[in-house]
Amino acid sequence: MSKTCTLSETGELLKQANKIVIVSHVSPDGDTLGSSLALMHALRSLGKEVVMNVDDDIPAVYSFLPGIQEYRRFAAGESVEADLLVVIDASSADRAGNAMEAVNALAVLNIDHHKTNTHFADYLYLDADAAATAEIIYSLLLTMAVPLNIDMATCIYEGLYTDTGSFKYSNTTSNTLATAAALLKLGVNPSTISDNMEVKSRHQVEMLGEVLKTLTFLHDGRVAFVEIAPELYDHNIDTDTFVSYPRYIEGVEIALLFKQVEANLTRVSFRSKAIDVAKIALSFGGGGHQKAAGCSIYAPLKEAEKTVLQALEELFV
Repeated sequence: MSKTCTLSETGELLKQANKIVIVSHVSPDGDTLGSSLALMHALRSLGKEVVMNVDDDIPAVYSFLPGIQEYRRFAAGESVEADLLVVIDASSADRAGNAMEAVNALAVLNIDHHKTNTHFADYLYLDADAAATAEIIYSLLLTMAVPLNIDMATCIYEGLYTDTGSFKYSNTTSNTLATAAALLKLGVNPSTISDNMEVKSRHQVEMLGEVLKTLTFLHDGRVAFVEIAPELYDHNIDTDTFVSYPRYIEGVEIALLFKQVEANLTRVSFRSKAIDVAKIALSFGGGGHQKAAGCSIYAPLKEAEKTVLQALEELFV
């Protein structure tokens, strides 16, 4: 069980460590990447040695983020020494990938905003009311009295933009918008973020066309899902937004995206309008929020689909 920390205590843990490994969760999105990179820039400004890790491929759409090239993926059997392992925006240990085995740290700190957090780390700062972990990182850096620069601000804004659906989801609060406004005063250009995030490559649009052909409805249209088969999957293409297409179809209460990324590994994204999909994801070792969650099923695509869809049956009896 984790020791729950205040922001000040979290800042002290970071200040006391010299070598820090920062880990973004698998199937990385703009919040885990932006939050982690902002923290990296801040800690390096304090003279810390920082190693960046994600046990997954990073979609090319995030290539504009300052410092994104600093990420590396630990090899199987690799051992990394550190004073502190910091896991960002992950609610469970499996979301950290192989870092939990690869990093030999004196302590593990988890900074997160998911209500399904499993308290897997030694220390935890959790704010389930925060729209994004990036919102927490902004407050943390202010608490640590770190002067924010444009790189930090850009990364934090990206996290806010991602997890609020460009500030249109219900998790957007007055504090979220106040944070975004403060970042604009530091020089962030909103169009730079939106242009990079919203412009689609030809390959992405072509893939979306193929994925939409798999659109399937169940339970009188209350459940809809799409899938990405292994022969179609391309780690360079950002597919996180694909689940939005079934999500916004009239009458759909739960939308899912199944994506097979390895021979026996399928990522599942859940979206809903009211049903708590975080509970469903948590039952498979994942987590998230009431209306947006995800998990990893260690099985091929069709087997994973069968397992998850069976779990939904009792909701629509």
